[in-house]
Amino acid sequence: MNIIQATTFLLTLFYGGGFACIQHVSLRLVLWCSGYIPWNYALFLNRAAQRRLIQQIGGRYRFIHRLLLDHFANMHLS
Repeated sequence: MNIIQATTFLLTLFYGGGFACIQHVSLRLVLWCSGYIPWNYALFLNRAAQRRLIQQIGGRYRFIHRLLLDHFANMHLS
């Protein structure tokens, strides 16, 4: 790999959305290692939607029950 290829790769990585991808994976890794989220977060959200705790609307999720929303909103993270 020569210098032009390496430079093109790095520019594409950082300006083509690669930096956002690295941030996303880093955040998921930190939250998973801290015990705040499961690694397979999409499966977790789909199971919560099947159990009617949340509602999936397109690619987003929202709480169905107002009391559950209020409970999680008032939780203090330690």
